[in-house]
Amino acid sequence: MTTTQPLPQCWQDLADILAAGIDRALLFGPPGTGKTYAGLTMKPAHQPSYRLICTDEMSTAEISGLWQPNGDRFTYNEGLAVKAWRDGARLVIDEINRANGDIMSLLLAFTDTVASSSWQNPQTGEIVTPAAGFSVVLTMNGEPDDLEPALLDRFAARVKITEPHPDALATLPEYLRAPARALGARNDSQRASLRAFQVLEQLAAVHGLERALALVMPQHAEAFTDALAVAQLEQ
Repeated sequence: MTTTQPLPQCWQDLADILAAGIDRALLFGPPGTGKTYAGLTMKPAHQPSYRLICTDEMSTAEISGLWQPNGDRFTYNEGLAVKAWRDGARLVIDEINRANGDIMSLLLAFTDTVASSSWQNPQTGEIVTPAAGFSVVLTMNGEPDDLEPALLDRFAARVKITEPHPDALATLPEYLRAPARALGARNDSQRASLRAFQVLEQLAAVHGLERALALVMPQHAEAFTDALAVAQLEQ
């Protein structure tokens, strides 16, 4: 991802980390600031990306793979982490703090240093290791101290994301960008995420902005109006 907009400091920190060739980074902070978006796009254009979302019900199949019926026999379908290794891809692991014990143990193996990483396909016996370029970005809405020390040791580069990325804001109509930036950077009850603005955009296109505000963020309506007024004055 490239941007022509000035980067807020938190995003500049991440850009500097990635530019130095660091291939393990942890993004934490409030939801709806574009952490996943950045993880998937702040990379070389040719590099593929894969996304894992950690949940309480998550299984190892999503990470390493599973046996599935194929006609009269079973074949092993590799999971996203293995595919990311094979492709030298960017692997984004969302909500890492929600991974349970068994899943965390597997993720520790797939996020270890390249020199220490290997996995064996149970069907073919092939030993798979990370291809050149493989990198991992973890995201979470909590604090790093919530994570296991072994995982934190793998992700020494950590950035607290405090406001939306300019390129994520650019996916909104221009008139919504300044309010989204202003409200997304707040740390009080008036904060509104990018997801809220995406819904607001859809509703406003059909029902108008006033009705959309009443439906999506009535508690933010006054703050939104103030942010919009400031943006208009700055133009």
